[in-house]
Amino acid sequence: MLSALIRTARFFKTPQLASTWSAEFIDDRITTPRHRKHLDYYAARQLPVLKGIVEATGLDHPTVEELLNNLPDFLVAEDRDPGMTIKWSATTELAATTYALIRLLKPAVVVETGVGAGVSSWTILHAMEENSLGRLVSIDLPTPNTELLPGVGYLVPSELRHRWELRTGPSRRLLPQVLEDLGQIDIFLHDSRHSYANQLREYRAAWPIISDGGMLVSDDVNNDALYDASREWGREPSIIGQSKEAPIGLIRKS
Repeated sequence: MLSALIRTARFFKTPQLASTWSAEFIDDRITTPRHRKHLDYYAARQLPVLKGIVEATGLDHPTVEELLNNLPDFLVAEDRDPGMTIKWSATTELAATTYALIRLLKPAVVVETGVGAGVSSWTILHAMEENSLGRLVSIDLPTPNTELLPGVGYLVPSELRHRWELRTGPSRRLLPQVLEDLGQIDIFLHDSRHSYANQLREYRAAWPIISDGGMLVSDDVNNDALYDASREWGREPSIIGQSKEAPIGLIRKS
């Protein structure tokens, strides 16, 4: 408890980050609970990773299964870095889904929000390196818990960083400019603050410039943001269950 208070006190010495984080925390705890009317919809559509990817991509079962049966060693090793098992790191299901999508869709440009220790970033960059194609732009807003880590994205090996650009700050400020600069992206991964307002804002910002055949991926679908966005776009999301309460959501653009 004391260590958590010390981390929070240090964090609040950076006024801009502290102000943004506080606003998002309030939105998460007060506003978001009012937007949880369609959780049963997600539950009814929930699939395991393999079936969810097949549904979302339209690719054949054997192709997807082969990739999932041959995940990188760092995702399945028993002696994984502790940063891969902390509660806010990507789950095995999210990492497997992300890896398979990068290998299968071969995106040239991916944007993600939320980095933490860097499990998803490492996975994306590893898959890009195997494809010999791809650039990842990541946005991360440090939180008091970030002080528990050696650094944002510290898991990403140096040999993969030539494909990576990391920007630090709130996505509400950085994401619009990143997307404008890029002009078009192929995959967008949301894994930052999982509040209704933040998720919907990020989805709406990214969707217009996702290429045809590209994909919107969201971790922690725990409110109505994905449901509302999918209705705006006339799409049905694919929902993948994972080893925590909130599932993963996928919407392919076509």
